[in-house]
Amino acid sequence: MWRFGFVLWSAWQVLRWAVVCALVLLVVYLVDGVGGWFLAALLGMVVALAGVVAMLRGLYRRELTERR
Repeated sequence: MWRFGFVLWSAWQVLRWAVVCALVLLVVYLVDGVGGWFLAALLGMVVALAGVVAMLRGLYRRELTERR
C-alpha cells in the first residue's frame, strides 16, 4: 500500500511542476511568441522536469532499500 501511495504522490508532484512549467511557457509564448526566449524556457523546463523525475525515482529506490 505504501508503494501505491508513494507512486500517487510522485505523480502529483510531477503533474504540479508540469502545470507550473506549462503556465510559464504560456506566458512566454504570449509575450514573445515562439522565439529564442520560448525555446530557452522550454529547454529549461524539460531539464527541470527530468530532474524532478530523477529525484523522485532516486527517493523511491532509496526508500525501497531501507524498508527491506
